[in-house]
Amino acid sequence: MPWCPKCGAEFREGFTACNTCHVKLISHKPDGTEMIEELPAPPGGWERESRKKQRLLRILRALTVLLLALAAALLLQNR
Repeated sequence: MPWCPKCGAEFREGFTACNTCHVKLISHKPDGTEMIEELPAPPGGWERESRKKQRLLRILRALTVLLLALAAALLLQNR
């Protein structure tokens, strides 16, 4: 099983990089003596991907609040 030398997370076979630390995985459980090989940042940097996820989460939160408000209004209307 591949392991992240930076955070120590274990991955399933087929993974080559840690999705949190952005470093190459090693084939054994890390003991602290491994060299950590950082991957080059993708075009636009890591923060670009993070901004997209944050925007999507904001939209999902807003939709959730809207649906809850609608459900509450419908429940109160039926009383």
